[in-house]
Amino acid sequence: MSNQRDYSILEKIKFDYAPVGVKFSMDKPERVDLLEGRYFLCELLRFAHEGKAFYVSELECGTQVLGYVEYPPVMYSGQLGPIFNMFKTPAANRRIYDYVPHMPYHSVKYVTHAPLDKMNFEPDLLIFTCKPSQAEILLRANSYTDGKMWHSKATTCLACAWNYVQPYMSGEMNYTITGLGFSMKAIRALPEGLIIISFPSNTIGSLLENLNDMELFPYWFDLGREGFLPEREKREAELRTKLFGDPNKDGSVE
Repeated sequence: MSNQRDYSILEKIKFDYAPVGVKFSMDKPERVDLLEGRYFLCELLRFAHEGKAFYVSELECGTQVLGYVEYPPVMYSGQLGPIFNMFKTPAANRRIYDYVPHMPYHSVKYVTHAPLDKMNFEPDLLIFTCKPSQAEILLRANSYTDGKMWHSKATTCLACAWNYVQPYMSGEMNYTITGLGFSMKAIRALPEGLIIISFPSNTIGSLLENLNDMELFPYWFDLGREGFLPEREKREAELRTKLFGDPNKDGSVE
C-alpha cells in the first residue's frame, strides 16, 4: 500500500467492495501484472474488487474516453444511438460528444487498478463501490468542511467517462449508480443499485481528514421517526435558550 497516506479510517465503514486506486500513466507500471484479455473499462473495477492489482494497455470498450483512439465516424455521427434504443435520433446521440469528457489524444498508455491493500502507488482516483448508507458517509465527508454541493454527472452511453475521466480532468468528485450506464447494464459489469463515487487525487487528503474528524455513524440515524422528532425539538430548545435566553424564541426580529 502507498505509505503517503493513512487509509485505515476506511476500514471502519466495512465496505463490501474494496476501495480501488486508479493510476493513469505513460510509463509501464512496475510490480503490477498485466491483466490478460480485452475488457470494457466499466468492468475493470470488478477485478480489483476480487483482490487483483493489475494494469491494462488495451480495452474492448472505453478506448475513446481514455484518448487511446479517436471516435470513429459511426459513433461520432450518432448513428448507433437509435440502433441500441439509447436515443431517438442520431442528432440526440450526437450531442453527447460535445460534453462527454475524454482524455487528450495519446496522453495515457496504461491504466492501473489496485484494491486498497495492494496499492503501491499514489492514486489519481480513489473509487468506491458501495451501498447508499456507505455513500452517505463519503458524500457527507466530501462537504463536511466546505459545504460544497454534491454533483452527479452521467450519460446513457460512455458512462465510464464520468467515473474515470470527469473527476480526473475536473478535480471534482463525481458519483453515479450502477445499472444506469447502458453498456455496464448490458454486460452486467456490476450488480445494480450500487453507488460508484470517484475522488480525484486532490480531494483524497481532505476526504480522509474529514472522515477522521467527523462522526461516521451519527446516533440520529438510529432513533427512527418517533425518537428523532422529540430529540430534535429538545436540542433546538436547548440552543434557543443558550443563544436567546428563551426556549420559545427563535431569534427572529419582531
